[in-house]
Amino acid sequence: MLIVGLAAHAADEITVYELLPPDTHQFAIVYDVTATREGSPFFFNPIRKGAIATKESVIERSTGKELKFEVVGGKEARATGWASPRASDDMQYIKVYLPGPVPKNGETRIRILKTYTDAKSYFAKGDELVFDRPFGIRRNVVVLPAGWELTESASPGIVSTQADGRVKLSFLNDRDDQLPVKITARRLP
Repeated sequence: MLIVGLAAHAADEITVYELLPPDTHQFAIVYDVTATREGSPFFFNPIRKGAIATKESVIERSTGKELKFEVVGGKEARATGWASPRASDDMQYIKVYLPGPVPKNGETRIRILKTYTDAKSYFAKGDELVFDRPFGIRRNVVVLPAGWELTESASPGIVSTQADGRVKLSFLNDRDDQLPVKITARRLP
């Protein structure tokens, strides 16, 4: 699902998905984003439908200080006047209280941390793990769990190995819509 209207108020986005053991259906997310909408006291981050978000926290990247946040529905997000007017009532959002309104020609850099449980997009299939999730923002990284090797990626990406031996895939979404990402991996012997 493409969230139209939010991209105009966010810049410098990157999401890192660290896949946890596939039988948990969980992946930890680090989302770095820069709020750019002048005067905005809030930043709204959608929680994807079908996912259960836990272990949320938000920090201001320039100071490392934790920021207040709460989970709100689309109706409440729209009522603030700072969320997309297209925010649907049945969507959930992390409403981040910025340290102050975004200044004119300024920005507020934040990091949102959360863990998703989503059996539809991350699961084990026989001896393989499957991560099947479209990416709407430009820059994304997926880190496989320790002990797994990449067998297939449906979208082009840069594959590397981290210092701890885990496989990392980096994706650039150069499309006007979502990049269809489907990754399969197998456990190393």
